[in-house]
Amino acid sequence: MSGVAGVDHAELLLVPYTRAIELCAGREVTLSVVTPPYPALGRGTLHVVRATDDGGVMHLEAAYDDYERLQ
Repeated sequence: MSGVAGVDHAELLLVPYTRAIELCAGREVTLSVVTPPYPALGRGTLHVVRATDDGGVMHLEAAYDDYERLQ
């Protein structure tokens, strides 16, 4: 177990960001959004792709289903 309100890190992977926040209730959470190396808008659902626990702070990295490149 990860200690995240009894949730294993693997249970957070690929779930929508909003569900991950619910699972981390009562914990401090930071969010980083993975983006392409060019200007783009995220499309679709924001999913957790990495979760790490750093002394009581849960760090979530998330990515959208797709990205639309901006001109």
